[in-house]
Amino acid sequence: MRSDRQDLRRREFLTAIGRAVGSSAMLRTMAAMGIGTSLASCGSSSAASGTAPNPAAPPPPPRMQSPRPGDWPPNAGIGKSVVILGSGIAGMTTALEMTRLGYACTILEATARAGGRNRTIRGGDGVNETDSSQVCMFDFDNDLYFNPGPARIPHHHEFLLGYCREFGVALETFTNDNRAALLHSTNSFGGQPQIARRVIADTRGNIARLLALAVNQNALDQELSAADKTNILNLLRGFGDLSGSFDYTGTSRAGFPGQEDTGSRQRGELVNPLQLQELLSESFWQNRQDFAHGLDQQSTMLQPVGGMDRIGIAFEAQVVQDIIYEAEVTNIQNIASGVQINYDRIGNPMSLNADYCICTIPATVLRSIANNFAASHQDEIAGFAYTSAGKIAFQSRRFWEQEHNIYGGISWTTQNITQIWYPNHGFGRDNGVIVGSYLFGGAAGNNFANQAPQTRIDTTVTQANVLHPEFSAEAIHGISVAWPKVPFQLGAWGASDPSFLLTPDGNIFFAGEHLSILRGWQEGAILSAYHAIDLVVARDTP
Repeated sequence: MRSDRQDLRRREFLTAIGRAVGSSAMLRTMAAMGIGTSLASCGSSSAASGTAPNPAAPPPPPRMQSPRPGDWPPNAGIGKSVVILGSGIAGMTTALEMTRLGYACTILEATARAGGRNRTIRGGDGVNETDSSQVCMFDFDNDLYFNPGPARIPHHHEFLLGYCREFGVALETFTNDNRAALLHSTNSFGGQPQIARRVIADTRGNIARLLALAVNQNALDQELSAADKTNILNLLRGFGDLSGSFDYTGTSRAGFPGQEDTGSRQRGELVNPLQLQELLSESFWQNRQDFAHGLDQQSTMLQPVGGMDRIGIAFEAQVVQDIIYEAEVTNIQNIASGVQINYDRIGNPMSLNADYCICTIPATVLRSIANNFAASHQDEIAGFAYTSAGKIAFQSRRFWEQEHNIYGGISWTTQNITQIWYPNHGFGRDNGVIVGSYLFGGAAGNNFANQAPQTRIDTTVTQANVLHPEFSAEAIHGISVAWPKVPFQLGAWGASDPSFLLTPDGNIFFAGEHLSILRGWQEGAILSAYHAIDLVVARDTP
């Protein structure tokens, strides 16, 4: 029953948004809520008549000449004020676009920097957690940096990329899927790491062989015509690099014996194929091959030149005049005339009134701030879950390039460290920053967060050494970030499905990546900002 009532509330809410500010605003709301068109159409006249509604054109990417990403009426905010809590990507997007609509915006930021989880760590930077402090000891070099939060951008995250174009943020390729990287399970192949190209080639070869066998034994005659059978056999021969008799005995796609050490010098006999039974022995091998096919993980992926904080800095430059730094919010109140926000600024209690508040504070932090929210919103905030993710990086000689021909990309392991990331810039230089562990969620993420920084270093080096025996000798200056322990964040990204927080509570509206369909992505933070703006503009549009 609760699910049915929530669906009804969502339908009514979407219908109201559609009437107030137009269809494209409703589509952005749907995106923020993670709802398909079938739910939204329940309240439309075309759905009632049995005909499909005409799809609305997607909103254009933001440009200086046409600042409104959607169909917001110009000057909608003249004479109105907004206080925005948090200067992450959601908060700064909100301030930027609402200022363009005429709203007077003020951002309260609890720390001394803007960007939220959009951060890049370089030599000399400090990392403070709730129970520890670290200083990054990387050499002072433009190529030696570490993105502990967002580190890659899918090519179809159009709004974020649109802002990068508008702000002049230079981008370069992020190698997400590298066939020269390693896949490692402690339970398969004697615990020996396997080169990804070999796993992928042998998986394809075995699948193609089995399907070709079924076709040739007429097992699919009910599905395939004679012409279809000929065509699919030709497809399978190429897909799996099968022999003329549709057998699979290995392929040059998997590389050659010793190639990880000798590179292009050896072109002799083929590597013996990995046994199909072992490739099927555990889900790890399937999951790792599926990873790069997910829509948000597909090539081409991108990163800002010089570090992810180039985006945060560019946003900050647009709204810096509106930010009050080191302003820790202590109380959020709906009042008759709008909202009242109490905050502490470097030990001095202060207060700010505005017509509206847009709160981007993570639920993990927000639940400890005094407020007069409705019970429905308070309950959702109290129970909202976040992922326990963390990363640790090291400065190192580029042994992965020099000894193993790995240029960018990710290696995977079933050990707790989960992933090793190789830098996607500075190729061919002597030193680089290697991410020795990126782990997210579950017991591994919680254990990482609860370890002291030196223990994280020791554990990571031990486990990374299984994939790269050079690691213990080459990796130095370890620096880690466990997001559940970062003040004013207390979590990596939202893991709960939002409901009431997608609706306003009086004059208070909510935004943040945790309230979007793209949780954990900066594009999601932007979508959530657009959703909140839609709701406010609906109030102020006759």
